[in-house]
Amino acid sequence: MKTFTLIFSLALALAFSTLSLEASSGKGQQPHARAFEVPGHDPIGKPGDGSSIDRTIEISVRETASGYMLFEPDAIQIESGSVVRFSIRNTGALNHEFFLGSFDEVAKHQQWMREHPDMQHDSANSVSIPSGQNADLIWEFSDVTSLEFACLIPGHREAGMWGVIIVHDHLAPKSKG
Repeated sequence: MKTFTLIFSLALALAFSTLSLEASSGKGQQPHARAFEVPGHDPIGKPGDGSSIDRTIEISVRETASGYMLFEPDAIQIESGSVVRFSIRNTGALNHEFFLGSFDEVAKHQQWMREHPDMQHDSANSVSIPSGQNADLIWEFSDVTSLEFACLIPGHREAGMWGVIIVHDHLAPKSKG
């Protein structure tokens, strides 16, 4: 019986030390901050430096009288290897954001935002767009993948404020501008 108690105590101590290690490692803090830099993470590309933009995509943000919140367009095709400037115009009455990430990253970050509704983003893969303002996000799409963009202010994605980006190596031509 003493052997069982000793083994159980050691196992319990090991479990608690692992939990405390994870707690101090930043896990549980803002998820996926700069996730595009984490090795093994879903490839979403990286911030562009703006020196060689291949394409500008204009996105309008608006709210409807029936309560929907929308990005227009909400489906975009981009050629792999392109550097894209998203020029986002908020024509709505509310503040919004444009958060770019993998589907998994967006879902996890949306949950985080529900728990921390006043959090402001400070990441290269997101921009805040105050009502009546414009914002740009420049991104290099280096991998063939599918991504999501969304407004993760609580309630906004649920009201329809999300879209998809399909990055291909053969469908979307590069266009300067």
